[in-house]
Amino acid sequence: MFRSRHLALAVACFLPTALLAQDKPKVTAASPEAAGEYLMIVGSCHDCHTAGWTESKGKIAKDDQLTGNPVGFKGPWGTVYGKNLRTIAARQSEDHWVHVLQTADGGEGDLPMPWHNTAMMTEEDLRNLYKYTKSLGAKVGARIPRNAKPGMQPQGQYIDLSTQGAAAPADTTKKP
Repeated sequence: MFRSRHLALAVACFLPTALLAQDKPKVTAASPEAAGEYLMIVGSCHDCHTAGWTESKGKIAKDDQLTGNPVGFKGPWGTVYGKNLRTIAARQSEDHWVHVLQTADGGEGDLPMPWHNTAMMTEEDLRNLYKYTKSLGAKVGARIPRNAKPGMQPQGQYIDLSTQGAAAPADTTKKP
């Protein structure tokens, strides 16, 4: 009895540490490019970097994917437009691509890009994203407007994600 209590206590104390020390999940696919394609889809990369992806429920010809999005996102950070990842992959080395996605370094740190998520990905996953994107070939898509800093007027269409004008919570306090 005494021994089983100590064993249970040891397991309860050390199991969380052991779980945290486990490797990150591994994507298994037929090729690095196939793994990268899967990660692009489940990572929602197309939502911002492929024009019309969300509206078409992902039914965009592969030739038109990841060529940027002329519809931006406006928020407290300003207005940003999804960049053409295919031309970026064509001009960047694989190592630089990985570095940028791990650190949000190199002038690519615009919000609402989920840099905190890409920083948690394995190096292999980031390399697979690069290999998939590079395999699509460089293609110039629609003209993508320049990002606009907060307070500046965007030069293209955008979806307003700002909280300005949002309804304030109801005042439930009683007044005398």
